[in-house]
Amino acid sequence: MKLQDKFNLKGEFTITRRKVPSWLISFEEMGMNDFVKHFSKIISIHSYQNLICNTGRYTILDRMAQDTTQTGYLTYLALGSDDTAANAADTTLGTETFRKLLTSGVRNGSICETSTYLSTLEADGTYKELGLFGDDATGVADSGTIYTHQIIDETKNVGESLTIDYNITFN
Repeated sequence: MKLQDKFNLKGEFTITRRKVPSWLISFEEMGMNDFVKHFSKIISIHSYQNLICNTGRYTILDRMAQDTTQTGYLTYLALGSDDTAANAADTTLGTETFRKLLTSGVRNGSICETSTYLSTLEADGTYKELGLFGDDATGVADSGTIYTHQIIDETKNVGESLTIDYNITFN
């Protein structure tokens, strides 16, 4: 039996791309992301099923076993340009090109819900992979423990924002 089946975590995420009118950019700069999202036109919404990586599973188990060297929580979302299939044994993205602290994260029952807002002023480009990192992760590419990894096909253009809403369910 695969580790994926023994320790039943599953992940899914939605990427919402919006066209942000120029008059809203000053609100975005003030951190009023919900206001900006409300008045911006949705261009696309894509949903993905996600792979939970072994290192993320092991970190959660270590934390449950009182290993205090593991923090066991998510801190960063990373995007990359490699379209090689995600594998449970992955320890990094194939080619990480952008990283940002998660905007928010909460537990709702048996679901960990995170959201990350990418403003009109950051991360323009084409992305082929996405992952969540934690523990000793920093703003430096490939740092920390990878929890999730998935292949995507998303492009963010000038004047657009992305919201990446992520759910990890523990069954």
